[in-house]
Amino acid sequence: MTDNPNDRKISETPGVKDVLDEAAEQIEKAWREKLLRETADLKTENALLRAQLDKFNRKLAEATDRNEKIEADCNERIAFIEEKFELDTASLELENNELHAAGVRHLSRAKGLGRQVAQPHAEAEAMADEIERLRGERDAALKAQAELSDALLAQRDLMAEVAALKDRLAASERRATVAEAKVEVMTKMRGE
Repeated sequence: MTDNPNDRKISETPGVKDVLDEAAEQIEKAWREKLLRETADLKTENALLRAQLDKFNRKLAEATDRNEKIEADCNERIAFIEEKFELDTASLELENNELHAAGVRHLSRAKGLGRQVAQPHAEAEAMADEIERLRGERDAALKAQAELSDALLAQRDLMAEVAALKDRLAASERRATVAEAKVEVMTKMRGE
């Protein structure tokens, strides 16, 4: 195999080797600076993602605490209202039955006791109104429980956002590690 005369002439030309070496050094320097900039950008992105993740984690913890308090309060209110409703309803129904029985007895004893019979009937109607009021309180408690369910769904959505942020952070950290490895290899090659 014969040497190319042009190659020998270029390599023997004074200053050509220096120009080529300088060009190679400039290219290597440009690549190293680019990798360092990319590494710095990735680290900045990682810091921002971590800050955002910390913010979401704080919001999630606050939402979780708030929902747990709401849930405990709702459960306590519902249990109290249901117990009170059952007790009051039973008591009112018993009293209503007694009043109704008393009204029947009074009515059968004499027609002239109309006014006395009217009072137990009025009291029975008032008790029926009280039962309806208690039912309204129970319905309000059930509505509060439904609102709690909505809050729990919102919490689950927030947790999904946190998981997505964690995935993005992991991918960004992997890219930063690769960029740092490239810089380290180029630095070693330059040293050799």
